[in-house]
Amino acid sequence: MSTSFIETMGGDSIESAAQRVASHIENTIDSADIYNKLTQNGSCPVSGLGDRFYSKGGLEFVLKRRIPMPEELSYQIRNMRSQFSMGLFPEISRAWVVIDSDIFMWNYDTNDDLAYFDAVENTVLKIALVRVKSDVFASHITHGLVVGTVTDLSLYPVIMDIDPATGRPGIAIDANHFFKIALDNASLNDIVSTNDGRVFFTADDKLYEFVYEHNTGWFGGGRRCRVVNQSVTLLSTLIPFLGPGSEELEQIALDKSRNILYCLGKNGSIQVFDLGVDGAQCSRVCVVTAGQIASEAHLMTQYGHDESTFTNIATICALEAEQSNQLNLVAVTTKGVRIYFSVLARNISVPNPQGQYLSQITYKSLSQQEVRPQCLRVAHVRFSPGVAPTSIYRDTPQGVSIAYADQSICVMATANRQLVWALSDLYHPHAKVYCESMNDLQVAGNVWAITPVLEKALHEQPPEPGMIARVQPHSFFRQLIETKQRLIICSNEGIHEFDYVTPREALREALFDGGAEGRATMQLWQQFGATEVLVLALSVLTSEAAVDERIKDKAASMFYSFKDGPELVDAEQIRGFDSTWSPGDSLAEWKYKMRSPLHASTPRFENYPSGQVSSPFSPTMSKPLAGGGQGYQHSPSRRHDALYYYFSRLVTPIWNHAICRVKSGALITSLSSAEMDWLSAELRKLGQVMEKYGLLPKPDVTWNNTAVAKLNVQASNLERQSLIALRKLIESSAELLSLWSTANSFDLKAISASMDPAILPTLAGRPFCHLVCDGQHLSGDLIRAMIKYFLGDEAGTKDLSEKLRALCPNLYSKDDACVTNAMEQLKLASLSNSGAARQNLVEKACDLFRQSIGKVSLPVVCRSLADLGAFEQLANLCLLKAKRDDPKQLAVLAYHHGRAGEDREIQAAEKRRAESYKCLTDTLDDLEAASSRSSPTSAESALAHRMRVWYKLICNGSGKMIFYCHISTMFSYHHHLSRLYLIVCLM
Repeated sequence: MSTSFIETMGGDSIESAAQRVASHIENTIDSADIYNKLTQNGSCPVSGLGDRFYSKGGLEFVLKRRIPMPEELSYQIRNMRSQFSMGLFPEISRAWVVIDSDIFMWNYDTNDDLAYFDAVENTVLKIALVRVKSDVFASHITHGLVVGTVTDLSLYPVIMDIDPATGRPGIAIDANHFFKIALDNASLNDIVSTNDGRVFFTADDKLYEFVYEHNTGWFGGGRRCRVVNQSVTLLSTLIPFLGPGSEELEQIALDKSRNILYCLGKNGSIQVFDLGVDGAQCSRVCVVTAGQIASEAHLMTQYGHDESTFTNIATICALEAEQSNQLNLVAVTTKGVRIYFSVLARNISVPNPQGQYLSQITYKSLSQQEVRPQCLRVAHVRFSPGVAPTSIYRDTPQGVSIAYADQSICVMATANRQLVWALSDLYHPHAKVYCESMNDLQVAGNVWAITPVLEKALHEQPPEPGMIARVQPHSFFRQLIETKQRLIICSNEGIHEFDYVTPREALREALFDGGAEGRATMQLWQQFGATEVLVLALSVLTSEAAVDERIKDKAASMFYSFKDGPELVDAEQIRGFDSTWSPGDSLAEWKYKMRSPLHASTPRFENYPSGQVSSPFSPTMSKPLAGGGQGYQHSPSRRHDALYYYFSRLVTPIWNHAICRVKSGALITSLSSAEMDWLSAELRKLGQVMEKYGLLPKPDVTWNNTAVAKLNVQASNLERQSLIALRKLIESSAELLSLWSTANSFDLKAISASMDPAILPTLAGRPFCHLVCDGQHLSGDLIRAMIKYFLGDEAGTKDLSEKLRALCPNLYSKDDACVTNAMEQLKLASLSNSGAARQNLVEKACDLFRQSIGKVSLPVVCRSLADLGAFEQLANLCLLKAKRDDPKQLAVLAYHHGRAGEDREIQAAEKRRAESYKCLTDTLDDLEAASSRSSPTSAESALAHRMRVWYKLICNGSGKMIFYCHISTMFSYHHHLSRLYLIVCLM
């Protein structure tokens, strides 16, 4: 860690900085559930009727490219006889086309690798890519292709490999090893699979499960499969009229996070199936007819709209736990109305033992048992833009045929128009209501499939077993870890790929066009507020893209383009969020503020609106102020908050999770090495930006004799201390990630196998934030295990030491490297056959130990020296360590003056010396034990020689006195010293 941000005295601790980070993450996740904005915390059952719910701004989706179908398919399509369908498999970046009984797949990212599968005999009605069970096919096969025809259903293994010629991933379907079963004239409609390999499909009015397994046994084995009708229960068999009727089931939506399955009927009814806490069961919970849904929605809107508005459901999409805790399903009607459902009879809450509500960040998330479906009720109705007569949108969705909806976007396509409506809330992270902007996308042909594709540099951690995932932060706050966002739309004219124009991209374009004070930049200031725009500017400053080098100076100037600084404000009049820098101000007001003198040059006494809240970091920075400032509270600058925001959003996926877990008695990391390396690099770049662009303010040492000036100096110093703590936290987090990534690259499983088994659960049970703030001893355990793993391999030890010194200079210092080298010398000495060479290696190792005596783990070193018979060096190191641990000679003074060591400092000094002396007495015990097992004459002679050497060393200077003091008064080892005197006198 460089000295430019280290101060030996003053400054907040790294723990206080971590507390502020946790506070921001908590606030972000607490407001993430769309239910709160949609329903105004449960008070508003309807939204979308008015322009405050929709805004018209710049383009958020831009057509990047249109990929036509491969030429080989054009001829096939022209010669089609009866059946044509197409879709997307985003898991493997493939588009597919079915023409009669032939299946084609190609890579839509590269527009090549066309695969052809013609092993199916009958006309194909439906295909689906599914996860397969782990024990059915070969271990490297994770996906399968389910093919439903007019007569049967088959499951083929999908083999993903790398083409040796091009190095690109290829795909192959194994037609020799598959499962197949007849459908008995049932008409198949839809297919889905769970994460553990269960396959469900709808045929006619029933939900079926395709059960497949690979049996081995005494009476033969092989692949066996069967179909289980999950719609039939004992009661419906005995009393047929109690069943749901004979409505054909057209679509399946699966909530994999909660193990709930939904079926959409042809007439608009929805059936709910519970797959159980473990995902291994299947039982129907309820059936809600289209009339019941329309009636309930009609009632919610207070009969202000025709009931037919809520019928004719085009698509249903499951909302998984990370998207919303309160809402479970969204249905999109042909008129673009979104109907949100809940499967619980009432809204859920998570009380703590004191009766207060816990935030998601505490990881006290809901259990699977608590979210089992009980019913299906309408929770909210969202109208599409243009319904209100005064709407700014004139062209509204009508005749929706296919749609995609989640917590962030809704994309709707019609069958008779080459127009797709895309709604997104990406640009409205702080809106009090659920606000969206709409874009009209031109798409040629009839749309068959819509899917967003997100490429993440860092993935969220899975929940604990038996729990559901916590809600993810708003998509605006996930920009830093979602490196690429696309919208893929598949039509019969080809693949249309749209890029998201994220706020970060919008700022980049604004800086290119007009600089820090251009009109486009001002609009972003106005829309997002100062703090969020500075966060976006930080993402430009940390970018390594060549194109961003031209605008980095412009981005840096944004931190100084307006006069904003830390303040001391009246504790009862704390400024609100972005206070005088409100996102709602006009462009003229923003330009005036950016050019006006320092707004924070004096403490604020004006009356602020009581409804506003303070900065997320203000409450934790409240502290008594010197010089009579007891009535003020520190309110940090936007630059301070932006830096904390940026760091918090980078580490959110791992901050409250363990970085490793125990599996089969060894450690495995929760993140991959690539993820840890990426996050570590991003954190280091943030620290470098703070240094390079002067975002870490210098101490204010100016003399001020006025009360106002002194308060301003105190505010500046408080902010500086907080940012120093953040800088330390950034460096510690980056080093910890690099340490675990290095361990991963050197085979963490083998390294952890040599660790104390009792330490493994401790490492796996500590979240990342605890390891960063208070886990140096656990990091030290991992480092020692890594060193132990490489002992005897001089090249490996050197490579490890160099890596740790370069990546983790605080966790593994120069002294640590010196000790590692010394341990390697002792290992070589133990393997040497030459006495002189062994002695030289021991002396070289002890010289290195003496240079870094403070880092020496004395018990380990003493055992190695004792095995080599280097007792003189062992005694020297123990005495040197004892002297090093008591630099003020407090234990010696206490012995000379006959004190009992009641002073705490003296007791601590005596304890540290005793630990060093204990290594001597332990070695003496081992020698005596060895002598009792040997011949008396030879044993006594060897013991006498060794003790004579020790006696001379211990009687040197104050060594005798100190050793005698600690042996006799603290450990009652009178017998050792008496035996030592006796042997020496007899010799």
